[in-house]
Amino acid sequence: MTGVPRLEQGLLAAYGCDATGGYLVVDDLSRPDWQRQRFGVLGAALTLQARPERFCTGRFDLASGTSEPCPDRAPLRDDSYEQCRACHRFTGFNPAFYNAPTLSPQQQLRNLEPHLVYLAHFGGSTMKVGMTHARRGIHRLLEQGARMGVLLARFADAYRARALEERIARDLEIAEAVRPARKRQLLGAPFSSSAVGAELHACVEQIRALEPGVPLEPELVELDRYYGGSALLDSSFTDLSETAPLAISGRCVGMIGDVLLAVQGGQRFMLSLAGLVAQRVRLLPGEQPNRVMGQMRLPF
Repeated sequence: MTGVPRLEQGLLAAYGCDATGGYLVVDDLSRPDWQRQRFGVLGAALTLQARPERFCTGRFDLASGTSEPCPDRAPLRDDSYEQCRACHRFTGFNPAFYNAPTLSPQQQLRNLEPHLVYLAHFGGSTMKVGMTHARRGIHRLLEQGARMGVLLARFADAYRARALEERIARDLEIAEAVRPARKRQLLGAPFSSSAVGAELHACVEQIRALEPGVPLEPELVELDRYYGGSALLDSSFTDLSETAPLAISGRCVGMIGDVLLAVQGGQRFMLSLAGLVAQRVRLLPGEQPNRVMGQMRLPF
């Protein structure tokens, strides 16, 4: 990873979280051959501002797990996906493959590899069930911003994993998705690890009764340490995710899922990065003042 790059013409290609904390992946649009950089945000002073125009986020190789910028430097419409058609075909990934009429060769191979089913808890009795490629482990939960979770069971392929995921969602009425606004609303709300752990344990026992033939090997995982620590979320943040244009500045104190957390002048701000992916951005090291207008804090 590198320090915060200075990009007047940048593209936010991706974001994520690993053992070292949150990170951003950006492309430099000012060069004829776009160059991709990944840098950690924890502790960094930065300014991130949305700009007009959207561009393809590039292609991903499912076999190697590597990504690269779009070779065609393709612009995107405001209502299009985050990839151009060529990069989408190259990647060949469809997370909802079970609803797709056809599967790409890449997806067919991926589906025959080990997958696992998990529960993700966001606090406030809000949880979801999901499945992911087994190699990703807890990274899928981190990507979604879960506070705690359970890795339920590992299967030899995606089809058997999907069967359990679907059964849990249908029969136990556990959601398969949680709205981003709900996740942000729960940040700073009271959170008890013991209460959430008990809730997850009770759910695991319900799944055992529902599918006695499935060999569950539940592994409880606490995720706050990856985001910046539990104390970080003891009080609320001012949400800038509904402002226009999207922007945030300050010293990054953590990142939970798609939400970047920053402090400036004793005030705490958060911004969902989901709406910035594929967007042209201005990225600068250092801070610029976040403006305050009335009761609404607006960046810059």
